[in-house]
Amino acid sequence: MTLKELIISLSRIMSVSGHERRGGEELTALIGGAFDEHRVDALGNHLFVKRCGRPNAPKILVDTHFDEIGMMVTDIKEGGFITVTNIGGVDTRILPASEVIIYGKEPIYGVFAAKAPHLSTPADMEKLTPLPEMVIDTGYSKEELAELCPIGTPVGFKPIYAELLNDRLAGKAFDDKACGACAVFGIDAVQKKDLAGDIYFLFSAFEETGMTGARVAGFGLRPDYALVLDVTHASVPEAKDRYLPEFGSGVAVAASPVTNRKLTRMVTELCRGGSIPFTVDACPGSTGTNANVLGISAEGIPTALCSLPLKSMHTSCEVLSMEDARALSRVVSLFIKSKEIAEVFGK
Repeated sequence: MTLKELIISLSRIMSVSGHERRGGEELTALIGGAFDEHRVDALGNHLFVKRCGRPNAPKILVDTHFDEIGMMVTDIKEGGFITVTNIGGVDTRILPASEVIIYGKEPIYGVFAAKAPHLSTPADMEKLTPLPEMVIDTGYSKEELAELCPIGTPVGFKPIYAELLNDRLAGKAFDDKACGACAVFGIDAVQKKDLAGDIYFLFSAFEETGMTGARVAGFGLRPDYALVLDVTHASVPEAKDRYLPEFGSGVAVAASPVTNRKLTRMVTELCRGGSIPFTVDACPGSTGTNANVLGISAEGIPTALCSLPLKSMHTSCEVLSMEDARALSRVVSLFIKSKEIAEVFGK
C-alpha cells in the first residue's frame, strides 16, 4: 500500500471524538501488521508497539490523534430533519449543502439543508446561521429516525477524496489521520535492528475536545521522549497577517515554550542531515496539539512537534501536499533510528 492509499484508507474511518473505539477493527486491519502489539485503554487511545528486541531499551513515543471533528444528534424533527451540535471545532461556514453520514444503528446519508438564494434576502445572504439552527435532511420519517439514530448519535462528513494537480490530495479527516499514516509508513520502513528503542505509536483519543487522550496515555506509558505529529495551517492568499508554510516546504518544526528545545534542535539537525525540507513554525504559546499535554505528563516528557501543512482545516475537504507527507514520514524514520537522541534522552 502506498502512503497516499494509507492516508485515504485511514481517513475514511469514522472516529468522531468520543467514538474512537468504533473504528478499531478497521484500524487494526490496516496497520496492525506493522507492529508487535496493539492495545486500547479505557479512554479509547489506540497504542501500537514495535519492539527493538533489546532489554531495557528506551521507550520512544510517536503521537498522532485518531479522533476527528464531527457532530452529534440533538433533536429529531418532523419531515426527516435532525438538528446537531458540534464535537470539536467544526467550520460552520461550509456546512450548507454539505454531505454527512449519521452513524446510527445503520449509516444514514444526509445533507445540510440550504436556503436557495432565490428565497433569501440580502440580509439573509450576509448572515451566518448558527449550527443549532441548521437542519440535516435525511428523507426518513421522524419515527424511523428516532429508532435508527437517537439523540447523541455521532455525525461525520461523508468520506469523499480527490487527487488534485501537483500531487495534492483533498478530503475529510486528514487532521490527524494523514499524520498517523505518515507515522506508520515511517515506522514500518525501519527494521527492528535499526531502531533506537522500543517504538510506541499512539493514535490518541479526544485531541479535538481537550487533548485528554494524550495526557492519560503519557501518564500510563511514561516514555523517555516523544515526537508529536499534527497538522498546521498552510499558506493561503487570505492569510496575510502571519507566516504560514507553503505547500512543498516540507515539515513544519515547532519552536515553542511547551516543547523541549534540545530535542527540537536535534530534530532540525536530522532534517538537515537527511536533506528533508523543513520550516520553523513559531508557536509562542499553545501549539494547539498534544505536545501541550505530553510535555507536562507524569514527571515531564521531552517532546518535539512536527507538523504537516494543511489547507481548509476542519472542513469536509481538507487539502494536503503528498510531497510534504513523504517528508514527514522520512522524519519519523530518522527520529526512531537516532542513536544520538536515544543517548541523550533515553535511560
